[in-house]
Amino acid sequence: MVPAVRSTLDVALWMHFRAESAGEALAAHKLQRMLYLSQAHYAGEHRGGKLMPATFLATEGGPMEPNIFQLFELGTPANVVADPPASIEDFLMGLWEKYRTKDPDALLDIIRGDAAFALAFKQGPLSEITVDMMTAAYGGGTGQEVKAMPKADADRVYWTNSGKAATKWIPGQKRPKG
Repeated sequence: MVPAVRSTLDVALWMHFRAESAGEALAAHKLQRMLYLSQAHYAGEHRGGKLMPATFLATEGGPMEPNIFQLFELGTPANVVADPPASIEDFLMGLWEKYRTKDPDALLDIIRGDAAFALAFKQGPLSEITVDMMTAAYGGGTGQEVKAMPKADADRVYWTNSGKAATKWIPGQKRPKG
């Protein structure tokens, strides 16, 4: 699937300059959370479409896009921002207006209540939060949105991309019904 913008850096810089033009500082952890919410909302609104070619990892501090984390670790990199297409800028503006006044901890609270993040984090630190998981959690129009995590059994529980518990199947045995 082709992402709507060519680079995650384009979106990160757009957000940085949007904050700067409003006289606000955009802390690195808030940027990470805004990037994640952008990807998740976009996937939910566009039937699994990717806003940007990003990989998000579930960490104790919330979702992290490791490339952007490395680039912004010492401050904003010097680069010229590429203007996104008008439809993408409209999407980003809507998302920006929805979340810009929230502090990073409030964004983290929103994300911790998000089934896609919870599912990936439950799989272990640095597990990838896939676009399929985001799409299901943010209403990808499939009718199978993830509402809550199923309870884990004593044995290891496997999960489908839609957030449902998978049933264990061993080759040569009949698949369980249900």
